[in-house]
Amino acid sequence: MQNNFHSIPSGEVLERVQSSKSGLDFGESQRRLELNGKNKLPQKEKNSSLKIFLSQFASPLAAVILVATAFSFIIGHWADGFFIIFVILVNAVVGFIQENKAEKVLQKISESVKFYCKVIRNGRKREVLSEDIAVGDLIEISEGDKVPADGRIIGSDGLKINEAVLTGEWQAVEKKDKILKRGVALAEKTNMVFMGSIVEEGSGIFAVTGTGIDTELGKISQMVKEEESPKTPLQKRFFKLSKFMAVAVVLAVGIFSLVFISRGENAYEVLVTAVALVVSAIPEGMLPAITVALVFSMRRLIRRKALVRRLNATEGMGSVSTICMDKTGTLTKREMQVSHILTGDDEFIKEEDQFYDMHKSGTLEEHIKVLEIMTLVNSAFVENPENELSDWIIRGRSTDKALLTAGLHAGIDKEKLEGELELIKKIEFNSEKKYSARIYKTKENKILILFLGSPEVVLKKSKSIATKKGELSLDSRKGEKLLGKVDELTNQGLRLLACASKEMDVEKYEKTGYEESLKDFSLMGFVALKDPLRSDVKNSIEIARKAGIKAVVITGDHRNTAQAIVNELGMNVEDREIMEGNDLDLMGDVELSEIVKKIKIFARVSPKHKIRIVKALQQKGEVVAMVGDGVNDAPALKASDIGISVGTGTDIAKEVSDIVLLNSSFSVIVKAIEQGRVARENIRRIVIYLMADDFSELFLFFFAVLIGLPFPLHPIQILWINIIEDSFPNVALTSENNSEGIMKEKPAPANESILTASYKKFMIAVFFISGLAAVSLFYFFYRATGDIEKTRTIVFALVAFDSLVFAYIVKSFRQSVFNAQTFSNRFLNWAIAGSLVLLVAGLYFPPFQNILKISPIGWQELGIVVAISLVELVFLEFSKRVLFIRKDQEIEPAC
Repeated sequence: MQNNFHSIPSGEVLERVQSSKSGLDFGESQRRLELNGKNKLPQKEKNSSLKIFLSQFASPLAAVILVATAFSFIIGHWADGFFIIFVILVNAVVGFIQENKAEKVLQKISESVKFYCKVIRNGRKREVLSEDIAVGDLIEISEGDKVPADGRIIGSDGLKINEAVLTGEWQAVEKKDKILKRGVALAEKTNMVFMGSIVEEGSGIFAVTGTGIDTELGKISQMVKEEESPKTPLQKRFFKLSKFMAVAVVLAVGIFSLVFISRGENAYEVLVTAVALVVSAIPEGMLPAITVALVFSMRRLIRRKALVRRLNATEGMGSVSTICMDKTGTLTKREMQVSHILTGDDEFIKEEDQFYDMHKSGTLEEHIKVLEIMTLVNSAFVENPENELSDWIIRGRSTDKALLTAGLHAGIDKEKLEGELELIKKIEFNSEKKYSARIYKTKENKILILFLGSPEVVLKKSKSIATKKGELSLDSRKGEKLLGKVDELTNQGLRLLACASKEMDVEKYEKTGYEESLKDFSLMGFVALKDPLRSDVKNSIEIARKAGIKAVVITGDHRNTAQAIVNELGMNVEDREIMEGNDLDLMGDVELSEIVKKIKIFARVSPKHKIRIVKALQQKGEVVAMVGDGVNDAPALKASDIGISVGTGTDIAKEVSDIVLLNSSFSVIVKAIEQGRVARENIRRIVIYLMADDFSELFLFFFAVLIGLPFPLHPIQILWINIIEDSFPNVALTSENNSEGIMKEKPAPANESILTASYKKFMIAVFFISGLAAVSLFYFFYRATGDIEKTRTIVFALVAFDSLVFAYIVKSFRQSVFNAQTFSNRFLNWAIAGSLVLLVAGLYFPPFQNILKISPIGWQELGIVVAISLVELVFLEFSKRVLFIRKDQEIEPAC
């Protein structure tokens, strides 16, 4: 099995793959390619374009709106019908574009691994296309190469490979030929190389053990192909709402029609009125209004550095209850930085930013030697030293850049120091020896050796510790205390380097040589490096916690490193709240789902682990947002409810994601959740505005049916009311951006409908209050005047006018309409003004009066309309206060 190649000697690996140190011969490689196929990733059979396009009309809401379209054509409302068709086509085209994501992903993966590589066949080196590599081939790799297949290291020289594409960790991994124990995590297989990773340093030779689908990248590709993208919370909720709307409208209008026909009313007139009611009650303006609401939120997210690739994902972010993320790049800056300097006098400097202040104040004396060593034993350089310090571009290895930056901030002038010394020998860092050094001749004709390396190597080569009081033994109390501090920093997940130096006579150096001179150093101190936290993350984590959102770290890094970082953020993770990939392998899906909500850190995980974690959380009712940037994250990104990739991530991760972060910080994710909740509120107010008012008309007609009165409104009047309330105000309501208190609420459950119990109760209140107002006016005015046409006109005016008043009521469910913010939305103000013009035109413009069958009404009748609308406002505001307006209650924070 390929999984065991890391646990056997390289010679046995060659035997298993039936190869040798001369590689395969050409004929054997061709036979294997014919037998096993080329070194390519699987291609998914594409759906036809027509099938993908037609699938866009399968949603219940689209079906309901298509019914409204058909009814519009039946009653001769051609403009409405064609407008609805246009809306449906636009949405279908957008959905059609999105459906091609899986195919694009596989194509991107295939493109990312197709290249030429150096192969040893018949003992001779040659270049072949990566897809023509077979198991058993010997591949030679060097700095800058992309690894073309999975394989076992046969030999290496300072080989370091960046495996971020698979593990998500940015630090290169040292690779060498050694036997490892069975069962180690992928990130710990330091004698294996994997397709798609990049060689950062050194060179090596490996025997191919897996190609195509049998590689780790191939397995991820297969998972992406097989994994289905779940419906977003918005899609799930609209499915339920659409079914409810269809059944309610058809049932209500059907009963209404049967009763009127049974009473002897003209069948054609009943049919036309029924169709008008259906068109009015089915909110065809809902779909475009919701699209506009999502677009508004999408634009706000772009300003906050989050690019939305799928509109529904905007609202979906508002339902997120768990965020799964890697620490690197999201919680941290994805760069090395000096965090501590520890000297023999037990003194710390914490954080690089302090160096500049301490340099100005002259308090760096005890650390100068350490800073000088880490600046001089360094191959990094400033590309533009003529610019200001803040604008300097520093090139080199990540460790060297961090050390040089710290020295520069402390005021160390590297060029000046080097000008006072004569460089005799430069020893660059070697992964085998784990140290680097510089050997100089001083003006006093002495040899100065500066030494920098791993603590274990430097300690072994040191004989004493430098302190203010002179040299002390490593075994002294101060030495033991210093080493205790070193262990403490190591346990915090920091990377440590040690600095040492020595002076010797030129004659002695020339006699012993440089290798023999690299011992008996004076230990000057230790330097700790870390990937620093982003400055805004801690506050954002707290905001998320108060919003009931749980943050889960899923990383390929060690548990101690991850634990140290999240604890620095105040999450206080205990050991029992951490699980490693090996533990997941021993656990079934049912067992995992039982404990998954108790775990805050998953360490040393692989792509298959990430999918299991996401699915386990979803099974427990969580709405999961997955944040990732590598190929290794792609399956989990696709499986999650909302996939979030970072702008600096791989193309593959971006293709399967719903949102791309242009700024990788966690704070952007929190802002996206806030905007998602705003979008959800806007969608709710649109649904309530359109449904509650439209359904009130059904109440009016049912009353007429029950007591045997004529139709309360003409069909054309019903449609004109529909235009007044559905044209401008509903779209204007989508621009609301009131986020006050929205991040103090719990996340919406995954199965929660668009309308919760409180919103449903409010809709019922609207249904009865507005319906009773219209019924009362219709009944009493008709009884008082006996003029059915004038009665219909005043009812027409009331139903249209109170719908515009209602728009201000639903503008905010957290604030009363009687406050200074009521008219803060200028789009809504203009929309209401435009709808009022349509209403006045219908009432008083002669051509419209004839079309709408309007009887003239005076100021007295208008006064009655306004008065009844104000009474409705008072009752609806009381209902809103009872159901929504109350002091913010503290929710139980997410752990």
